[in-house]
Amino acid sequence: MLMTHILAELYECPDVIHDAQALAEAAKSAAQSVGATIVGEYEVRYVPHGLTIAIFLGESHIVLTTWPEYRLLLVDILLCNPQMDPRKVVDQIQAQICPDGQMAVHEMPRRIAAQP
Repeated sequence: MLMTHILAELYECPDVIHDAQALAEAAKSAAQSVGATIVGEYEVRYVPHGLTIAIFLGESHIVLTTWPEYRLLLVDILLCNPQMDPRKVVDQIQAQICPDGQMAVHEMPRRIAAQP
């Protein structure tokens, strides 16, 4: 099976990146928009600031990590269902969390198989 793993940086994000609930809701909403099944979530807060929000999916994961001192949000998306579009997920997260910022997206093919 071939999938696309998305890693993205969202720059110039507003203060909403301090809000764990808003980040989790944006990730869950984006997951649901492609039909993904949410099976769990976890939050880590860093000192003095910053968050990581992990949304566990039946199809893999969405992880958001903030660097508030740089107004930066890092996004990691892997969907094991090739019918689901991870680009749609990252675009929706950007629209909800950092609509006026800049986004750099890195798409990596991932082959899921017993051998390379």
